[in-house]
Amino acid sequence: MKLKNKAGCTGCGLCSNVCPAECIKMERDSEGFYYPFVNQEKCIVCGRCEKYCYNTVTNPQKEIHVYAAYNKDLIRRLKASSGGIFELLSREVLSRQGVVFGVKMDGLKAIHTYVETLEDLDRLLGSKYIQSDVGKSYQHVKEFLRQGRWVLFSGTPCQVDALLKFLGEKPECLLTVDFICHGISSPKVFEKYIDENVELNGNPTQICFRDKTEGWNDFSMAMITEKGQYYRKNMHEDVYLQSFLKNMNLRRSCFNCVFRTVERVSDLTLGDFWGCENIWKDWMENKGYSLIFVQNEKGKKFWNSIQNGIISREVDLEKVLAYNQSMLISPWDKYSRDLFFKMIRKETIADSIKK
Repeated sequence: MKLKNKAGCTGCGLCSNVCPAECIKMERDSEGFYYPFVNQEKCIVCGRCEKYCYNTVTNPQKEIHVYAAYNKDLIRRLKASSGGIFELLSREVLSRQGVVFGVKMDGLKAIHTYVETLEDLDRLLGSKYIQSDVGKSYQHVKEFLRQGRWVLFSGTPCQVDALLKFLGEKPECLLTVDFICHGISSPKVFEKYIDENVELNGNPTQICFRDKTEGWNDFSMAMITEKGQYYRKNMHEDVYLQSFLKNMNLRRSCFNCVFRTVERVSDLTLGDFWGCENIWKDWMENKGYSLIFVQNEKGKKFWNSIQNGIISREVDLEKVLAYNQSMLISPWDKYSRDLFFKMIRKETIADSIKK
């Protein structure tokens, strides 16, 4: 097996999870993104990796209801990236003795993992603007489902689609949650950003990519280092957030993403309710609002189950899309993106952005 279309590979890890010979490993390329690398000596040429690798969306949903909401608990809402809805969904699954899959930071690395207790849930909360290593998460999901346990799997749209292809079905006890994805950032660029950050005294032990100290609309990068130093810069000043928001540190496949559609394979899609103040004048708090796309009956049941913990309203789809273009439109400037990755081989991230 050889990777035929690297530009179209999302790095979802599906091929690695389905390989019966375990000869496919997800390793980082020169830009720092995860791609499949095959041990040809171990490969049994079964073709499963090519069979499962996708280029189209799997049976997207047709029935969609859109809501805006936020967590009634202000402390939890401020801790979340937007309105704090993911935590409530996770609590509901955990209350059923279920398992929640998401992404945590392990040092400077983002990894997919799972939690089984409320005490461990905090590590999965908040956005991580860096590509996650999915590892063997799809296999772990399948094993928990075999045990008859509820599973919430959260991830990018391509990761959720990969999981469903791996399972070959949509089990009743599986709740899938994706999000409106801006794009996937390079772990190598993040590591370079940490190395170049002269304001940091030691390696960070706590990282928040969406700190709301200056509000939800002007979120910040915030970190605490091993020496107890606190660092924070808002999105207009922090060079890593700038490289992300300007689409420079994104994976190539993000510039032609087949998953940017309203109709998703997930049960629920979460996102920021950007532009809410232009739709409803009484929703102007700078503390975070969520969009929730309910895609099917299962998603509706879970949505109904958390109503006591939220303030919510149904919202018109067309109004929402006017302010949330990432739902439908991929980044366009691959030229600048490619130049950025060439420049950072010799230049700093800040200088590369300026040039």
